[in-house]
This record gives sequence, C-alpha cells and structure tokens, in this order.
Amino acid sequence: MLSEKPFSSVSVKRLSLDVIDVENDAELDALTAQVLAAGNKIAESERAEMIRKGIIDEHGNLLKTELPEDMRKDADRDFGG
Repeated sequence: MLSEKPFSSVSVKRLSLDVIDVENDAELDALTAQVLAAGNKIAESERAEMIRKGIIDEHGNLLKTELPEDMRKDADRDFGG
C-alpha cells in the first residue's frame, strides 16, 4: 500500500493496478496522473516528429494532404489475403 502523503511528495515509483489499493482514491489519482504524464510525453514526441517531417506546422495545422501511392483510390495494392 502506498503512503497517504500527497502525490507530489510520494517518491518516484512506477505505479500499476497491481501495486495500488484500487479502493483508495488518492492512489487511483496518483496512478491516473502517472498515466497522463506518460501519455503527454508520447503525444509531444509524436507532435515534434510530425513537425520535423513537415506533416503539421507549429500550430498543429495539416501541411500535407496527399496520400501515399498505396493508399490512393486507384492504387494496385495487395493486402496479403
């Protein structure tokens, strides 16, 4: 069971449903905060990659609208089926 201290003072420990008391709102809140923080890091990384590739601009506006050749309506594609 985790400490009853506020999340900000809990030592850095990877939380999961296996190690928290799911009946304890504070522990669920700490897990939720951890998941959201990890998701935000991933989203920011993906955003930076799309800007680097010229897919979107710094404001998130789409710059490329054309589809890759294999996704176009007239493409001769094989889905391996």
